[in-house]
Amino acid sequence: MPQANTVPPGTPLADGAVDQIQASLQVVARSISQVRMHERLLQSAGVRLDRAGAAALYKLYVHGDALRVTALAEMLDVDTPTVTRKIQQLERDGLVVRHADPADGRASRIRLTPAGRRTLERVLKARRAWLDRMLEGWDERDLVQFGSLLGRFAASLEGDMGDARG
Repeated sequence: MPQANTVPPGTPLADGAVDQIQASLQVVARSISQVRMHERLLQSAGVRLDRAGAAALYKLYVHGDALRVTALAEMLDVDTPTVTRKIQQLERDGLVVRHADPADGRASRIRLTPAGRRTLERVLKARRAWLDRMLEGWDERDLVQFGSLLGRFAASLEGDMGDARG
């Protein structure tokens, strides 16, 4: 049953809104995936780290526990050898540490070092400052509504991506 105040799909108003969302998502995706944007963010954070390294550190940070390389590869949607090479580099840089998996001595688990945690926290702080600048001048009601709607869209997107994987 449609919610109150919903616009039926296929109407000019709904089609126009979806066209605007599509165009806006193109701008957002292109902008935040640019290498230049990533480099500016890391420069602002004062860290030297590539995008793949930042993504791996973020997944380890969010999940809190030590992860197997295979689990990290799945989360990053890349193959295991690619993650293994990245982890070796991050380990040399002192940002992660490997230890034997207690459940399977042949496997290892990866976790952030204190330096890795500090590095990622600097990146997150720089990202938050950038986002604060982007949202400067928005009133509180708009921020709350945007956050709610974007969260709802992100949940739908995650569900759809999960369905597409398997």
